[in-house]
Amino acid sequence: MKAVKLKGSGEPRDVLTLSDIDKLPPPNGSNVVVHIRKRAVHPADYQTIRGFLPADVFAPGGIPGIDGVGVVEAIGPDVDPASEISVGTRVIVYHAHATWAERVAVPASSLMPVPDDIDDAVATQLATNGITAVMLLRAAEQETEGRKAPLLVTAASSGVSRSIIALGRLKGHEVIGLVRRDADAAGLAEQFDKVPVIGTDRANWPDAVKAAAGQPPVVAIDAIGGEMMPALLGLLTPGGTLVTYGALDGRPSPIHSGFVTAFELTIRGCSAMGWATRTPPEQRAADFAALFDLVRRAPHLFAGYREFALADVVEAIAAAEASPRRGATILVSP
Repeated sequence: MKAVKLKGSGEPRDVLTLSDIDKLPPPNGSNVVVHIRKRAVHPADYQTIRGFLPADVFAPGGIPGIDGVGVVEAIGPDVDPASEISVGTRVIVYHAHATWAERVAVPASSLMPVPDDIDDAVATQLATNGITAVMLLRAAEQETEGRKAPLLVTAASSGVSRSIIALGRLKGHEVIGLVRRDADAAGLAEQFDKVPVIGTDRANWPDAVKAAAGQPPVVAIDAIGGEMMPALLGLLTPGGTLVTYGALDGRPSPIHSGFVTAFELTIRGCSAMGWATRTPPEQRAADFAALFDLVRRAPHLFAGYREFALADVVEAIAAAEASPRRGATILVSP
């Protein structure tokens, strides 16, 4: 079978090849073999390829990929019949590795059946991005202690952030979105009625946030890191929390501990991997159910994706890294 192989770290065109690999053996125990049809290209993927993240964590065995959507081809003898996982079931694969291969072997607990009315391309966007949005909103609500305080969300045009905004609005939260360029703000604002969207290329963008918020945000949700983190901390109310889940800016963040201490600020990291390992099965099912409902309510949030064959992985990564972001980038295989 075919798989995208990573040989060292560097520019994708120099270190990625589409290769033939050995066929997977029949699954044992509670494992399942899934024929992956579609998988998303995430920042964690191309940051691993370039050497910014450890390959032994994100691409063990030299095959990238952390999620996907496909069809169950074989199940191990110990798979629980009550799991609704059987041969032919269409599933989301999450908390996985090596999904840039045509087939993967994963525990049945890393699968979620996909409803018939959710197509593969949309389901692919829920596996990591959607779940990350649910997890981040839950973390933000824990920090706000139930108050409907304004939430400040960076990388607002990304799939994760658009889902955070939509889910937050459904729960009654006020949300302010930040994008890289003010010129891109209008297009995003059209998707969300009465959500201020501000470009950080404005010289006075922090003042614009303060004016839009009316009061200092209690929580900022950030995928950028780097130089953005101290600016976000400076906008929070005393005792506020910066929830971080990415590092699109790979530079170190110049955060002064005295400032964090004086204003009793908290920096909290969240990851989809942590969600998968700590969340009980019932809550995982409920979280995906909330995402399936969001798709039905707001299908436009998941449109505009681009698909590339596995053989065109280099072009796919270039599209995923392009700015401004214009929907998910998906690798497909027959």
